[in-house]
Amino acid sequence: MASSSDPVRDSDEESDDDQEAPEWLPPPSACLRPRSSISAEAFGDWNKRGSFVAPVFEKSEEQILSLMNTLRNSFLFHSLDPKDLQVVTMAMQGPLVLEPGYRLITEGEPGDHLYVVSDGAMDCSKVLDGVDTVVKTCFQGDLFGELALLYNCPRAASVTCREQAVLWQLDRECFTNIVMESVIRKRAMCGEVLRRIPLFAGLTPTALENIIDALKVLSFPAGTTIIQQGDIGDAFFFVYEGEVVASRVSPESPEPSTFAHQAGDYFGELALLRNEPRAATVVATTDVKLFMMDSATFKRLMGPAEQFLTEQQHGTADVLA
Repeated sequence: MASSSDPVRDSDEESDDDQEAPEWLPPPSACLRPRSSISAEAFGDWNKRGSFVAPVFEKSEEQILSLMNTLRNSFLFHSLDPKDLQVVTMAMQGPLVLEPGYRLITEGEPGDHLYVVSDGAMDCSKVLDGVDTVVKTCFQGDLFGELALLYNCPRAASVTCREQAVLWQLDRECFTNIVMESVIRKRAMCGEVLRRIPLFAGLTPTALENIIDALKVLSFPAGTTIIQQGDIGDAFFFVYEGEVVASRVSPESPEPSTFAHQAGDYFGELALLRNEPRAATVVATTDVKLFMMDSATFKRLMGPAEQFLTEQQHGTADVLA
């Protein structure tokens, strides 16, 4: 326990922990801009991007694994590829030990860090009708402070330690150069592929961006079974690199029917559309990189494309899982 005269302690031991915890909504006039959903620094001939080297804060293997598992569940970090996830994990600084009553963030002030709660509890409050009112309490695994970095706006609420807490922090420079750079690369990478797929031909740029931001990037070595016939369908896939083969067996056809999928193809939608088990087994025939969308996101974002998908069910798509 830190003494009451030392409200914040920075431990010698470094570790990270982060997870999704939607921050309170900011005042529209302060933070919301027309679809610059994520703020990015402008770089060009007049504003050269320097060579950024992410800091590394030593952590135990247990701390690294715990943090990476938490990061994968965060809406900010779940789309990072394994290399970027590792960089973010090692760049987070801490642990910061806070005593009850210590105010870490003040509403309306500039913000240069986001925080992850490793232990304890933090109260998030806003001044409503002249009264400082707690609107959310963050516990272990929660993240807060991200809006100021995402939208480059003042803090949307104050944050005060309710009970002794242990936090990890990521600064704006690391966030911009690691997380935002990854988002920009992912949008460019995915957009190039998705714009060539008829499924997305009628989507607006904003709708396409929303879909891209929801995709997870997965890599599998050759020979990996990605989908097993008969399993419950909980995801939809696009092939970015490599090739997979879908095969299906049935009482009427003891010899498996097969269908190859290459870059730009998609599979796995039928189980989600029909609410049925997987209709085929899908195996990577080469090393592959896939984009994956979980079933909840599929149903939320793919509504405009559902008719197109339904019409494809009676063609070659029927061999898909």
